Amino acid sequence: MGEGRSAEEQVRGLLFSIFEAAKNKDFAFLNRMHASDDSFSKFDDNLPHTRQDSKQASMYEEVALANISDYSYKIEELKIDILGDVALTTFYLQYKGMFVNNYTFEGKSVEARSRVTMVFQKRRAGWVIVHEHLSRFQDA
Repeated sequence: MGEGRSAEEQVRGLLFSIFEAAKNKDFAFLNRMHASDDSFSKFDDNLPHTRQDSKQASMYEEVALANISDYSYKIEELKIDILGDVALTTFYLQYKGMFVNNYTFEGKSVEARSRVTMVFQKRRAGWVIVHEHLSRFQDA
């Protein structure tokens, strides 16, 4: 994947592919993008606010994304630092959608802006996420 493109271009393309996969509820792709070994960790801006391993992170992402419709996102001020076989990405993420409770058929608008750090590691099969940290801005 990405032959002929710089590491920064590869990671940039992959980052946007990950958010498009979230928007399209492509859970298989999202799961492949997370390291599946003990090197993975995540701190999310949604509950629970505990450190998650890859299985927990995948489960919480699937539950959240399965119950949101009209999901949209905006990535701002993306910075990518390539440090050998590691890529450190930092950016601001603005996302919104409609959370739908399938039991009550009620919807609730969701909108947030977060600071995000994602760390990728280049492995034989390509770049994978080894760490994510999202920190939501407090409501103004």
